Amino acid sequence: MEFLNPFGLYALLLSPLLLIPYLIKGRPRQFVFSSLLLLKQFSSRATAQAFGRLYLPPIFFLQLLLLWLLLLSLGEPVFSVRPLRVALVLDNSASMQALEGRQSRFQLAQDEAKNILGGLPERARAELYVTAPSLARVTEEPLPPAQAVRRMALLTPFDLGEPAIDYGAELSRLAGERGYERVYFFTDHPADGRSETVRVVTIGRPRDNLAIASFQVSRSSLASVQLQARVEIASFSTRAEKIKLSLKSSGKVLVGQSLVVPARKNLTASFENIPLHSTYEAEIEAVDGLALDNRRFAAPPPAGGLKILVVSPRPQSLLSLRSIPGVEIKAISPEAYAAAGNEPRGLEIFHYSAPAALPNRHALFILPPGGNPLAAVGAGLIRPVVSGWREPHDLTRYVNFALFQPAYARALRPVAAGDTIVQSTDGPLALALERDGFRYVALGFDPFPFLGRENLPMSIFTLNLLAWFQAAGGNGARVTGEPLYLRSRRGDVLLTPVGEKIAVEQAAAVYAQTYVQGIYQLVRGAERTLFPVNFQDARESDLANPTAIQLKAEPALAGARRAYSSLRPYLLAVSLLLLLLEWFLNPAPRWRGFMRTRREA
Repeated sequence: MEFLNPFGLYALLLSPLLLIPYLIKGRPRQFVFSSLLLLKQFSSRATAQAFGRLYLPPIFFLQLLLLWLLLLSLGEPVFSVRPLRVALVLDNSASMQALEGRQSRFQLAQDEAKNILGGLPERARAELYVTAPSLARVTEEPLPPAQAVRRMALLTPFDLGEPAIDYGAELSRLAGERGYERVYFFTDHPADGRSETVRVVTIGRPRDNLAIASFQVSRSSLASVQLQARVEIASFSTRAEKIKLSLKSSGKVLVGQSLVVPARKNLTASFENIPLHSTYEAEIEAVDGLALDNRRFAAPPPAGGLKILVVSPRPQSLLSLRSIPGVEIKAISPEAYAAAGNEPRGLEIFHYSAPAALPNRHALFILPPGGNPLAAVGAGLIRPVVSGWREPHDLTRYVNFALFQPAYARALRPVAAGDTIVQSTDGPLALALERDGFRYVALGFDPFPFLGRENLPMSIFTLNLLAWFQAAGGNGARVTGEPLYLRSRRGDVLLTPVGEKIAVEQAAAVYAQTYVQGIYQLVRGAERTLFPVNFQDARESDLANPTAIQLKAEPALAGARRAYSSLRPYLLAVSLLLLLLEWFLNPAPRWRGFMRTRREA
């Protein structure tokens, strides 16, 4: 027997309330006697207490049984049919790595799944599913329970968030299409609602947690050799937390800070003049729910300045960028772009022009013409007013948008998926997109010429743009689950953070299985290219507020065995019979008085 609403069983704690009527003494009544001699043999002691000696007549136990049956029906008891065809879905997302005592949630989920498989008949068949990177079956064919246990032992959680799907509807659909009599979902999410086929087994409890939300290593200026690091820490805790933040390289601590992170707030810490290393790791020392998001990795930006190719019919205003130390400019006309070749350059700026397709380089589009591959262009605007901007973002740092007012602009509409960085009352003015390892920005206004202190808001925004493009090759912006575009050649080898060696066979290889946080290395002889990949998913890090799985009753399938047979109607029927019996054995006082009057008449 199972209970579809086990929380309803807490109502059984109300059973002792039935004793109260038997503890309270009734009010005294007056009787007329011809003589009190017969009463002298009784004790003359009297009490004014409200509670007397407990006396439980046999009718009390009948009433108690009646009450228990009614309260038991609140738990929705069902008779469970032992299923022969089941599916076990294990949540293998990052939050399942959180520890509950000495075991992770994923290990506890495997133990629960083993218990269920152990209770199945030998002729039953089970199939295994995982949720990350997507809901997928990991068994090629249905397995006997013992083999399913051995296959399940090989599964591990990934450093990935869960896909944004409706698990209640998706698992019900899966049960209908595959003919499962029962689907068990082992997760750290609670469940709302009831389903006859899908059963959610919730693992773990809500926990406080801290996470490193971002970690970047950059140069203090485009031409500077000095490096600085910036770490943003997010709190998913109900109280302020004292932590120690360390900046490491190759396992050695370079510098550290002691911080207090406010409850449910973000805190940013900076490290200046850090020594040059090939990779960096930021780590917080805290006793929290999930250790995975307490670390992030980054690499320094490429050495040297920023080489820019300007493609414009009127490039004179962009040549003002030469006043910025570390910037090297080469200008060509739009007609000469096709013959520009593959000269090494860190950024291409298309000024009043655009290529037919997004280039395989970082690119900035300034007032692009219609039909460009990044954004549709709207009507012209005179002195547009900025109504909003994305924050936090590297492109909007230190910019006073109250003074940010271009003389002329055109509203943009993104053609490809991207982020709106600057918004006006008439539409977006700046869009940013990251695709295939490259960064692209479209501006609906012209930030040039670069005037330095004469136009601080626009100059700061321009410097942010150049620094964002320069840092693209080295920071830790890549997240787990995003593919690596290696731009490799035959014979290269990719080393994963877990030590796996993968031979690269294609000239422009794409590696998509970035399921583990860490440093990925592309080895080409003695040359190594580093790719920091970090876990980043606020929903997974917020262990205190897991989203509930919404379950709904499925329509009965023709020819399918019912997984449950409800016992509630039988309990209610027995309760009704006991109520009639109790009424017959112990009728109400008013009814007894009425019957006595009838007899006397």
